[in-house]
Amino acid sequence: MSDDVWSWLDSLKSFGYNPSLDNTATLLGRLEMPQHSFPAVHVAGSNGKGTCCAILANAFTLSGKCTGLFTSPHLISVNERIRIDGSPISDVLFESCLKQIQEACNVEPIVSPTFYEATFIVAMLAFRDQGVERAVIETGLGGRWDATRLVDADCCILTEISLEHTEVLGDTLAEIAEEKAAIVRQGRPLLATWPYDNSARKAIERTVRDHDTAWWWRGDRRRAFKFSNAVKPFRPLSSKTWYDGWMPYQQEAYQLASMALYIMGEKKAYEEIGTARTHTNWPGRMQWVDFGVPMLLDCAHNPSGMARACEQIRFQKSRDMAPMPGVVVVGTTTQKDLDNFLQPLVELIVEGGIRHVYVTQPPKGRKEPVNCDQLAEELHSHGTDAEITAISSIEEALSAAQFQAKELDSDLPQPVLCIGSIYLIGAILEIIDEDGKMDLQNILITPSGEDGIDPIA
Repeated sequence: MSDDVWSWLDSLKSFGYNPSLDNTATLLGRLEMPQHSFPAVHVAGSNGKGTCCAILANAFTLSGKCTGLFTSPHLISVNERIRIDGSPISDVLFESCLKQIQEACNVEPIVSPTFYEATFIVAMLAFRDQGVERAVIETGLGGRWDATRLVDADCCILTEISLEHTEVLGDTLAEIAEEKAAIVRQGRPLLATWPYDNSARKAIERTVRDHDTAWWWRGDRRRAFKFSNAVKPFRPLSSKTWYDGWMPYQQEAYQLASMALYIMGEKKAYEEIGTARTHTNWPGRMQWVDFGVPMLLDCAHNPSGMARACEQIRFQKSRDMAPMPGVVVVGTTTQKDLDNFLQPLVELIVEGGIRHVYVTQPPKGRKEPVNCDQLAEELHSHGTDAEITAISSIEEALSAAQFQAKELDSDLPQPVLCIGSIYLIGAILEIIDEDGKMDLQNILITPSGEDGIDPIA
């Protein structure tokens, strides 16, 4: 039975995306509404929402609450999507929940959920089973028709919004903002990242009936203000401000999580947010690992994500916080505007004097991978002087990049930047952690280790 239920879950991938809540609502009803067993913070957006969710969940855990976290997609194991107090749930619990869902599906009339809907329901069942007191739930695609819309949310967060999944969500920032802002629960707090696009801002404001229950977060001013005050003028930034025009997305996610806890009145979790920030391990997001040579991994899966990642690399090099990579490994799934996606990377390659780029292909996921030869041609067309090599095998591309990094400097190998699709970074992490000894799954670094000493301090 156990193999059958996992095979059944895998078969659901063929259903793709379902722009409806009907199937999920029906199955949750048959399973006695597990999503109503705990309050949830519901988070949508284009970039930074996973990091924000991870920091939030860890703050709740550190405050003493049993906390569930649902995110997607996963890097290595499907269990990563469902964490309790930082750790993915066990295969045994996952399988038990899957069996319950499969039985509920077979009740007349038969219901066939998507892979994503099934994993979300597994999370709801697992959280109820394990006595979760608070959940943090990340949307998958959009918001209005996302299965997670059915959770009992007492606070909603919108992170930065950018052009993504335009074939589903709409062609403009305003249309995408409207879809994502549909997670709003009227009368309950909403905290949204201030969009500098006026049409996107108006679209979000239109979704909220009571503008006294919603706040804009301005990272450049380190403050939030109610929608009802959005039309009032702001004092100019003083010459002594801490802000110099740019911040890492981890900093932005931390500030957003911190303000959300403050608005919610979650005093204990708010007091732990600083520790949560320094003790959050969010794999595949600006993650440094040592694999024979230093490697920097980042899931920059859309144009704005690529721009933010490249800007952070440039920023950290300018402050002597991290070296400039000497070699790049890149691969992506289909992009509506491939030129726009690649441009920030090309600028980094030129400015950083990066001489070697290896183009590969991520495994097939929700979207088709871009052929490595086609991607190499696109990079060539941007006119860089770098040597661009297309290698379809991720393992071979990684090996070639490692060799090249050592060739550049045998004593101090140049860092290798691995960037692009989530599926690419997941495959690289699997290669790196082939023997499973690295703890890539637990997102909370315990403040006191086995010897009682904080590993971060």
